[in-house]
Amino acid sequence: MKKNKTRGVKRPRKTESRSAVIRVVIAQEMQVWKAAEERNAGEFSKLVPADAVMIFESGIVRRPEYLATMKARTVSHSEILKMQGFMPNARTVILIYETVRRGSYEGKKFPSTPVIESTTWIKRSGRWVAILNQETPIVG
Repeated sequence: MKKNKTRGVKRPRKTESRSAVIRVVIAQEMQVWKAAEERNAGEFSKLVPADAVMIFESGIVRRPEYLATMKARTVSHSEILKMQGFMPNARTVILIYETVRRGSYEGKKFPSTPVIESTTWIKRSGRWVAILNQETPIVG
């Protein structure tokens, strides 16, 4: 990244296209799903910072709470469809996709309805991190 001397803000290098950044972030989103499935708190924490918020059908969960309940949650299968991303600015990527989750929390199966997922990634200290995730059931 080059530093813009007039404002002190980093700009993307000309060789770093938005589509390349979106591809990197999509790969990281898939790593978050893998870490959740494997109950790998260390890998999950590398991609999801402590101040992250997840909005599930069951309520709002912050990362510390998610990690504390990770062992009670199983993610046995997630079908991810139609993932797309866009960058409203050079430090933000928003991913949107559909998924059908299979798994349970404290022995209760996840609702079987497909959901639209949205994850907001921000560039913080030179790394992309998932700061907000929200799922919305697809009705009808």
